[in-house]
Amino acid sequence: MRYWALTAIVLAAYLIQSVLGPFLAIAGVVPNVVLVVAISCGLLFGWQVGLGVGFGGGLLIDLTIGQLIGSHALAGSLVGFVAGLVEERVFKDNLLLPLVGGVVGSLLGQTVIMICLTMFGRRISLAEFGSTLLPSMVYDTVLCILVYWRIFRMYGFLKPDPRGFIVIRRR
Repeated sequence: MRYWALTAIVLAAYLIQSVLGPFLAIAGVVPNVVLVVAISCGLLFGWQVGLGVGFGGGLLIDLTIGQLIGSHALAGSLVGFVAGLVEERVFKDNLLLPLVGGVVGSLLGQTVIMICLTMFGRRISLAEFGSTLLPSMVYDTVLCILVYWRIFRMYGFLKPDPRGFIVIRRR
């Protein structure tokens, strides 16, 4: 696994979300690019990578633009973990995989963030939750399709070597 390349992907997603996010807002919803990268990495590389990418990117978002520190990290970790659990059971080149992953991941991530905010004192009505959930889910799903295929094209470069480390013995 080329961890430095995944770190660069997470940092690029963070910069797109934090810098360009307000300008890319549609219907008052900012794209959650870090969550989409966590979904894509979980579906492609497994739960360990999805969990790490989701936690690292979510923590960056929480420390800079988050409302509650830890909510995006928890949501990203959970979504990356769940996406990674199905990694061994799916075909990675299936056209519907990023679509279903985007819908389920966005729904789960937004729900976790709203539950965290509600638990710590922010009042969120059901109408407000419903009005932001559907546009956010559609936006993140379309974004997931685009990001997934971009990362999938680099899969041969990013995937781990099944042989592990090569040890050269000296005689």
